[in-house]
Amino acid sequence: MIRRTATLAVTAVLAGGLLLAAAPAQAATATGAHTAATASGPITCDPALLRRQAAQADQRADEARRAGNTAEANRQAALAAAYRKQAKQCEDAENSNAPSFHG
Repeated sequence: MIRRTATLAVTAVLAGGLLLAAAPAQAATATGAHTAATASGPITCDPALLRRQAAQADQRADEARRAGNTAEANRQAALAAAYRKQAKQCEDAENSNAPSFHG
């Protein structure tokens, strides 16, 4: 019984900490970025920034590869791919939510 209570207490603390840590990230907005209103609040999206971050991650991957650090190169390449995927998702969402002016 003591073990079960301790496990539940630790789980509750971790879940509460996770919720508190996620709240500031959702509240942040960037000026000049595209926004979309949702039930949980505004979501900002800047595809140009994401593509710049992808290019920087590609450069870091190339440098790591030249230095012989394959693990870091693979991590940076995966990060670049994730930035590109997010940029594409932002652009697709922006294009699908555009108002239609066709009567």
